Amino acid sequence: MKIKRYLDKDMRRVLRQVREEQGPDAVILSNRRVAEGIEVIAAIDYDEALMRHAVGGRTEAESSSPPIAEIISANIESQAASLRATPADVDEDLQAAPVTAAPEAHLRSVQDELSSLRGMLETQMAGLIWKETNEKSPLRAQMLRNLARLGIAPDIAHNVVNGLEPVDEVRRVWDAPLMSLAKMVPVHDDAVLQDGGVIALLGPTGVGKTTTIAKIAARYAMHNSEDEIALVSADAYRIGAREHLTAFSNIIGAKVYSAGTADELSDLLIELRNKRLVLIDTEGRSPRDRDLAARLAEHGSNQDRVKFYLTLSAASQEASLNEAIREFSKVPLEGCVITKLDEAAQLGGVISSLIRNELPVCWLSDGQQIPDDLYAAARKRMWLINQAVACLEHHEPVLDERTMATQYVQGAVAHA
Repeated sequence: MKIKRYLDKDMRRVLRQVREEQGPDAVILSNRRVAEGIEVIAAIDYDEALMRHAVGGRTEAESSSPPIAEIISANIESQAASLRATPADVDEDLQAAPVTAAPEAHLRSVQDELSSLRGMLETQMAGLIWKETNEKSPLRAQMLRNLARLGIAPDIAHNVVNGLEPVDEVRRVWDAPLMSLAKMVPVHDDAVLQDGGVIALLGPTGVGKTTTIAKIAARYAMHNSEDEIALVSADAYRIGAREHLTAFSNIIGAKVYSAGTADELSDLLIELRNKRLVLIDTEGRSPRDRDLAARLAEHGSNQDRVKFYLTLSAASQEASLNEAIREFSKVPLEGCVITKLDEAAQLGGVISSLIRNELPVCWLSDGQQIPDDLYAAARKRMWLINQAVACLEHHEPVLDERTMATQYVQGAVAHA
């Protein structure tokens, strides 16, 4: 069964597209008016038995009634005829009956009911497609299940599976998609630990920016003099921020400086121009903070001299990660640092966000030990995927067939 979405200005054009592409045997599954015009979802090679199975068995008396697809198709044709009515026809109808304005509440109720019916139909069709996928391509279905167990988002999971060569061996059901997924993770092989530079870590509150700066400084100090390192506290909001950074600096012997404003930071960077590595610890901000844009603009005034990296916690929800990336990207980002890999129940969310937003990863962190728990992401992509698989030992998500159909198929039906 092939399902496709059609969209045009009026029903006549949409139906013409359906007939031209899918032929006279096409079945109209749903229709609705959207901002762009009329949207119709149609199918070819329609299997009525599968539809009956999805919507429930019928009695013998019911079986004599027209199939659900024919009823839907008839309704669509009826609506098409009404849309093709000439202005004269409309005028006659208006003269024959008095004009009454439908209450707004009633219209809203009708719209809600139509939306509910559409949702039911899409859910039923998703169940049919998932059932068909299991029957015709069981290995593909299993690959989607495995990616879903890791928490990989439906759109990313489909991109991974669709990009694979046909898999005909069961043992490759895991290996093939995981290797493909690893290649999709964007990474940036930064040479900061070798060449130094001026680095500022941005990000929400509590994601581990200060600890990450301490790890980078300690790792750099292992092969260079601590006199070449400067730590800057640009957090004028959090109580004890400088003291926290000073505690780390005492371990490696580097000096700590403070800069409360963008102008102070600019002046300080001139003063520290002979330092090979300058690490700037910024204040944590919620992506929804009203002052975030203004504060990022201040930081951006130094973008010619500073490389900005976004710090993200792997334990955050995917929606929160997407929001943080969107808001903090108002400053040009070199890449990001992923922290708290050891605290996440699933890593599929952060992996999906990185791929979807095309944000390269520079470093990965999975603990509090300084400087050990810090890794260059360019050489750890497959390790990251293996860590995602290892999470299943501690957290196995509950995934039934209904969940797979609604989450990993229904979206494809709605946006086909």
